[in-house]
Amino acid sequence: MLTAPNTAVITGAGSGLGRATALRFAAEGCRLLLVGRREQALLETVAIIERESLNGQRCSIAPLDVAEPGAIEAAVDQFAASYNHVEVLVANAGINPQRAAALETDDEHWEETIRVNLTGVHRSATAVLPYMMEQESGAIVTLGSIAGQAAMKARTAYGPTKAGVILYTKNLAVDYAKYNIRANCICPGFVITDICREWVESLPRDQRKELDASHPLGLGKPEDIANAAWFLCSPESSWITGVDLSVDGGYRA
Repeated sequence: MLTAPNTAVITGAGSGLGRATALRFAAEGCRLLLVGRREQALLETVAIIERESLNGQRCSIAPLDVAEPGAIEAAVDQFAASYNHVEVLVANAGINPQRAAALETDDEHWEETIRVNLTGVHRSATAVLPYMMEQESGAIVTLGSIAGQAAMKARTAYGPTKAGVILYTKNLAVDYAKYNIRANCICPGFVITDICREWVESLPRDQRKELDASHPLGLGKPEDIANAAWFLCSPESSWITGVDLSVDGGYRA
């Protein structure tokens, strides 16, 4: 009988989708390595887990840049030394620093978006893969976007990096299936995180109505993505790999 995972590495865990995912996995009894750039934000995630009596004593934090060579590798090595295995990676860390068309996209934002969104996912995956290969099991979930499945206005840097994440994940699925490692990509629609809420509230009323109408089930909540991540790492999805799963309230439909 397959058992639920009990160790997980979650990147971008200091806020938004990453924090919601951390809370869901903690509720399921997972020992967690929470990764993010801002130490205080990670500590706040741990505090919420402790306050809700989920699993706080089993949380470790690693304030780091996932795209920095050697950084996440060292954190994963330390985590694995404590628990002897790493069963799950949720590679959530990502940025969308500039909403712009091609001619308005400057080199700094272009390169930084690729570095975090794509290189960061690669470094995160290669940090956990040796452990998963040795134990001959594991689940990797990456975060793509509906902007990586089809073109959207003013996403010249962001959209291609998320498309890259989708295909990168499919390559992981094909290359490491022989080790019983599964890799799937979640592609969220518009989810009301703190950052997204500010942008949505800044829209003119007619644009806000149009955005709402584009999602037949309404705009999403971080918990919607966290639930999908848990499913894709759980025994219930044991024959699912190489999928880019739209979790978008019907947007793509």
